[in-house]
Amino acid sequence: MSDTSYSTKEKSQFMNVQGGEKKVMKKILSVALSTAMAFSMFASVAFGDAATTPQQKFDALAAKGILNGYPDGQAHLEKDLTRAEFAKIVTKLFDLTEVTNKLSYKDKGYNAKNWAVPYIEAVTAANLMQGKDTVKGIFDYNGKVTVEEVAAVLFRALKLETPATTDNTASAWAKGYAQAVINAGLIAKDTNFKANASRSLVVETAYAVDQLEAAPTVASAEAVSPTKVVVTFSDKTTTTVELTTALVAGVETTINFKHKDHDYTTKVTLQAPKVVSVEAPNSKQLVVKFNRAVDADTVAEDGKLINGVVQVTALSGAPTVTAAGSEVSFNTDNTQATITFPGLEYLKGQYTVVVANKVKTTSAEAIPAFTSILSVADTTAPTVATVNAVAKATTNKVYVKFSEPVKPAGIIAYVNGAAATVQRDTYDTFVLTTGNLNSGTTYDVSLTNVSDFAGNVANPNPIKTSVTVVSDVAAPAIKSVTPVGDRYVEVKFDKKVNRDSLVGNVRLLDANGESKGVFFVSTSSDSDTIKLRSPLSALPTSGTFTGSIVFGQSVRDTLGNTLSTAATQAITFTKDTSAPGVTSATYSNKGLVIKFNEEVILDKTATNNKEILIINNKTGQQAGTALKVKDGSLSSDKKTLTYNVALSGADYTVRLPQGLVTDDSFSTNPFASTTVALTIEAANTSDTTRPEVVSITPHDKDAAGTVTADVYYDVVVKDPGTGASGLNVATLTDVNSYTLNSKALPLGSYPVITSIGKDNDAAAPKEATVRIYIPGSTITKTEAHTFQVFGIADKAGNGILPVEKKSELTDRVKPTLTTAAVSSGDNTVLVIGFSEDVKVSTVNLADFEFSINGVSQTASGSNVKPSSIDPGAGSDAGKFYVTFNKLDGTTGKQNLNANDVNSIEVKVVAGANITDTSGNLITTGTVVTGK
Repeated sequence: MSDTSYSTKEKSQFMNVQGGEKKVMKKILSVALSTAMAFSMFASVAFGDAATTPQQKFDALAAKGILNGYPDGQAHLEKDLTRAEFAKIVTKLFDLTEVTNKLSYKDKGYNAKNWAVPYIEAVTAANLMQGKDTVKGIFDYNGKVTVEEVAAVLFRALKLETPATTDNTASAWAKGYAQAVINAGLIAKDTNFKANASRSLVVETAYAVDQLEAAPTVASAEAVSPTKVVVTFSDKTTTTVELTTALVAGVETTINFKHKDHDYTTKVTLQAPKVVSVEAPNSKQLVVKFNRAVDADTVAEDGKLINGVVQVTALSGAPTVTAAGSEVSFNTDNTQATITFPGLEYLKGQYTVVVANKVKTTSAEAIPAFTSILSVADTTAPTVATVNAVAKATTNKVYVKFSEPVKPAGIIAYVNGAAATVQRDTYDTFVLTTGNLNSGTTYDVSLTNVSDFAGNVANPNPIKTSVTVVSDVAAPAIKSVTPVGDRYVEVKFDKKVNRDSLVGNVRLLDANGESKGVFFVSTSSDSDTIKLRSPLSALPTSGTFTGSIVFGQSVRDTLGNTLSTAATQAITFTKDTSAPGVTSATYSNKGLVIKFNEEVILDKTATNNKEILIINNKTGQQAGTALKVKDGSLSSDKKTLTYNVALSGADYTVRLPQGLVTDDSFSTNPFASTTVALTIEAANTSDTTRPEVVSITPHDKDAAGTVTADVYYDVVVKDPGTGASGLNVATLTDVNSYTLNSKALPLGSYPVITSIGKDNDAAAPKEATVRIYIPGSTITKTEAHTFQVFGIADKAGNGILPVEKKSELTDRVKPTLTTAAVSSGDNTVLVIGFSEDVKVSTVNLADFEFSINGVSQTASGSNVKPSSIDPGAGSDAGKFYVTFNKLDGTTGKQNLNANDVNSIEVKVVAGANITDTSGNLITTGTVVTGK
């Protein structure tokens, strides 16, 4: 399909349709409908809704201004178009000059006063339409235009390609034209092309073209940095435009860009950087929106909010929250920071939120301080957003993402009817660990007691959903290979890959294909982005190395899918000549934190006597002693240098010496001396100290060593420090503050405060002991159990760091007789099964009563382990075997599958002494049927 050679004054309106021929087609149909429908009453139906009937499509197109109805307000889709009307359509479409001084046809009434003459002459001159009878010179302007004639005009106007084969109802002369529009998806194959073109057909075609080919218009454009503009379209989609020339703040600038093969022009003004808004989408999170991309390092350190950047002050008795140190995440263009408060803290009521003027844009521009009053009343319960499971063949993990952060404790999960372990991945995403799940299979998922941090419980409770295990057998694909400096490479895959599978498995070849060694894998864990260090010891004297990277075929994703065949990627390393620079200097509880714009190397040798000076701007004096450069601690990503120093609240100038660090390149470019400003807020005198768990003591047996009916844990907690606000009693007695084996405590568990410290306030004790009772009937196996404490907080909202205690708990559940069945390997053997393993030495034939066909029988076998009688039964130590003499008194063992054996019953007699491995006596009186 090629572009049209015709120019039109309307072209700008349709510049965003792929290909000039599509613009033409859309205009043909637009003018056709607007003309043929007599330019009258406008339909007021919102465009964009899913239209299914011709009338709905007419209304949708009318709402968009593409066509109109008749004066009576009707669309009259049943009517046909005349050739004169169609001539006018074509003329309007192509901006053809209307011809008024020529009469090429001899139709009756075809004269200068005929309204259609200028349009018929125009399309004739353009060679787009011809007369019906060229010999007699008849155009037949009142005749109906047929579907095949419309197809022919579209074919010529759009310069469609002639198809090799045809299969349609058009006349011989028009079969190629008809097939072309069929192949383009514009007219249905089963259409009667020889019939007149109805308005209904034209509406259907116009709607299809508009839905498939129309490009959205630009709704808005916002500069998020001097070189980056986020464009929002009329269909709510967005794109990011990267500019080669930086915008000037306050100056309206016209930008041209291409999006999905469409050309766009719009205007944008780079606004001064500012905070746009502060919102609470739920009770657990705060979202700060900026109008420009921000430097994440000025907001967060190691994913935690830097102290003083965002301050949240509770008003009118609202619960306090801890902003500093809260988790922070950013959207893809760094214009939005989401702060998630720690522990069980949540927002409810009114707060003053201050965003300090410490935040900078990615262009290092300071963002003015922002203050807002925020009211939070979260009454919306959480819902399940997604449930996912991916496997090559099988998996035991299901990932559940909720609509908002939910409390980690108390959730009870079942997958396919089996209890699953619930572990938090993030605040809103949890991992359910269960038995083997097969790819391609759908399983039921049940989630009970899901609640957000404001206490809204999901409804219904439990939530019933399902998950289909997605089969992933695709090999990982390399999306990009990007050199970082002159000795590192960043490789992006389309999914997470196994880090260890790359070790020793990625080679560097020079331009001649000669191996230069294997890359060192710098990334420490599985990821979709892997950083590799070049095996080169130096670059060529030219300063450029060109070669290729070969990834071994055994490189695999985290599911085990391998590349299968070696993959090769071209690479060029160019000498790094740029010195490292400082992006920020901040102060935290770690001390002085200096961040660099690239990976650096710190000289920690004894001879490195360079010093960092910190000057108090108010006094002009040095703060403390000078810091030795070599005493710094370099982060694992080699971009952050930390010095252990205590500073009070003040404004400082930090002097960083020449050669503080060098970059991690072959040139080892040295850092140039510089000074950076450092502002430290005055110390906050409020309670910022976390409570501590002093001890966790499990109680499983009494002083005499006898197993108690129930299990309980004594947890001692204290709130230390001067000015401590005291423990939040509600968190001490909240069953959700504790878990057992990463699951909610068993039903029936409850905590009770058994004592508080001397002279403590009972409403906010600074020390307390909590006893958490767990029903003994829920401990079904003697093994190590892990008890966790993590939800306790003080009155100031400081939460404890999670603590756990692993200890052996004793099984308190009695074994029961559960099965009796004829062995599949020997039909003379009756296999007796129990609910759990029992001690072999305690099982005696006298503990059972046997009956066959209702007659008491004496078993003749002995207690034998499965492997010696029925190898096919496996090695289940909880099963035992008995046999019986023949019922007819003859010698031998009775065939228990014989036709005359109608029933077999086994009963545990009173006084049976069978015990499980923990010493629990069997439940007596149980009867099971073996046949």
